[in-house]
Amino acid sequence: MPFTLEAMGRTRVLLVAILLAVSLAPSTSVPAADRPLTTLMVGWERYFTLSWTVEERKGKPVVIGKIYNNWGFAAANMRLLVDELDANGQIVDQKVGWLGFTLTPGTTAPFEVPVAHATPNHRVSVFAFDWVQAGDRGLHRF
Repeated sequence: MPFTLEAMGRTRVLLVAILLAVSLAPSTSVPAADRPLTTLMVGWERYFTLSWTVEERKGKPVVIGKIYNNWGFAAANMRLLVDELDANGQIVDQKVGWLGFTLTPGTTAPFEVPVAHATPNHRVSVFAFDWVQAGDRGLHRF
């Protein structure tokens, strides 16, 4: 059944009505600032060890450290979460840093994550990663 101009016109009116209704509906989401990020990988401490300090580069604070892969698989697409903490341990700001390499089993690699504030404390955790396993058909991520 071919579309007629009348049917196309009704479709457009219906689409506009749906978009208008959705845009006027009250939002139930909480602003991002009210919900701090948390690691996507529960138990990451079992697989990786982190050490870090905060230094200054070109007048700006940078979290510099090392990550060690304690596990028997390579990890790819690694991202670190850096929490900038005030004197009371409350999160002031957060930054997710991309490592940009695959961390093979039993190896250590350096990382640097620029941060916005020179707060008294910083907390670094593994935000996300993919395990990589080699097989007969190449690399598999899981």
